Amino acid sequence: MWLLLAVALTGFGVLGLVLARFAAPDRVLILASPLPDQGRDLGPGMETLLADCLEVLVGATVTHAPSMPTADDLKRMASDTRLLRFQGQREGINLALTLEWNTAKGLLSDQGWIQEAIPAQPPAKTMEQVIRQWPMALRHRQIEHLFPASPERFWLLMHGLSIRDDRAAVEHLPISQKLVEDEPSCATAWTALGDHLYRSLWVQPDRAGIGLNSRNHHAFQNAVSLVPGHPRATFLWSLMLTDTGNQSFALQVLRDAVRLRPGTPDLYLGIAYAGRTSGLLELARRALGRRGDLLGPLATPSAWFAETTYLYLGDLEAFRRDLDRGAERPQDASILFYRGYFALLQGDRPGALDLMRSGSAPNLAPAPFRDLCQAYRAHLEGRATEGLQFLRELDEIRGKLRIPDGEWTFKEAEAYALLGEADRGVDCATRAFVQGFSTSAWYEGSPFLARVREHPRWPTLRRNIRERQEVLSGSFPPGDFQL
Repeated sequence: MWLLLAVALTGFGVLGLVLARFAAPDRVLILASPLPDQGRDLGPGMETLLADCLEVLVGATVTHAPSMPTADDLKRMASDTRLLRFQGQREGINLALTLEWNTAKGLLSDQGWIQEAIPAQPPAKTMEQVIRQWPMALRHRQIEHLFPASPERFWLLMHGLSIRDDRAAVEHLPISQKLVEDEPSCATAWTALGDHLYRSLWVQPDRAGIGLNSRNHHAFQNAVSLVPGHPRATFLWSLMLTDTGNQSFALQVLRDAVRLRPGTPDLYLGIAYAGRTSGLLELARRALGRRGDLLGPLATPSAWFAETTYLYLGDLEAFRRDLDRGAERPQDASILFYRGYFALLQGDRPGALDLMRSGSAPNLAPAPFRDLCQAYRAHLEGRATEGLQFLRELDEIRGKLRIPDGEWTFKEAEAYALLGEADRGVDCATRAFVQGFSTSAWYEGSPFLARVREHPRWPTLRRNIRERQEVLSGSFPPGDFQL
């Protein structure tokens, strides 16, 4: 009998672990809110900091919205989704902060907002008090690593977290670097430095360096060593690693993080990016599905990149839907490029030309995709000689100054092939492979790469791509990522 009881209790213990493993995370929607400081709005920085706290300490699934959802949107959300908005101000070096909470169900039934008002005091104290009062249980204990100890440095961090422009991030780098030197135990400061260094890779790569010995790599590594599985640091780190051809390392850090923070949508976006560029398309597809499940009916396309997983899988309708939804955002060169690329795939040359012309406007960013738009535009306008000259200059001069990004280099290979230059095309396709892009399905299936597949060097390249993809498939099965 005692043996049976012990087995039963063990069973209940295992069941408890299983239920905990699959327990739905708290869902929080943070509404854009202002935080004025000497004529500048630090609201975006506070949104980022609150999201970090919720993801790290609660394990919450956090999303953002620029304004209050409509009644129809509220009805589509999970009824227990918590909405959060805040009001704050700086008083000297102190922070006064008021948080207001409600739920989707509460708003639909006209319930009032629950308010937590913290009077002005040193910012770290304010944030600690806010965290201990909010209506969710703390699952992790790393509060001391989320804020600078110094009030003055807290405000410097808030300015850094509010930066969204790449060039502004580069200009802020000396402050971000000094901040981590003065606050070495602040994971948020290390993440901000890593973010700014990662942004500099697109505009001033010499400031960050490339690879596993770079300042960029070490900044994210320090953040994750202080707060294991730190969601934002891990996500940005994985993007940087993938862009620099280190997909295997990216997948390792994502695998570790998702076991600790399974409710973070961006981690699955990172898995999808590293997976799709490694040719692990089933892993990428399932990661996108998990992200969609977490985000629910208000899920939006990534603001970071077009979701080419669907393209490489041959699901052109899903790729089109993703691009159409992305078109609702302010247009940048990457979205315009992929919309033009898709139009060209569909045989719509006039539509593709219009989009590539728009994407090559001088002031658009990111610059690498603006350059690609110019190359594809030259092809569509019948300016092959001019297009090839432009590509050579881009390839030999400008391309070497930027983050490698093998997927981007592959698009350059396709442009060479379209313009009739198979030798250059196979050179670029090989470099894309060296830079980590190993998606055999699209090397072998892209109609734009047809001339490269007729080149004498193609069989060797195809064999190398398949071998690497096979190794990675064995190392990173979807089950390792709780998918």
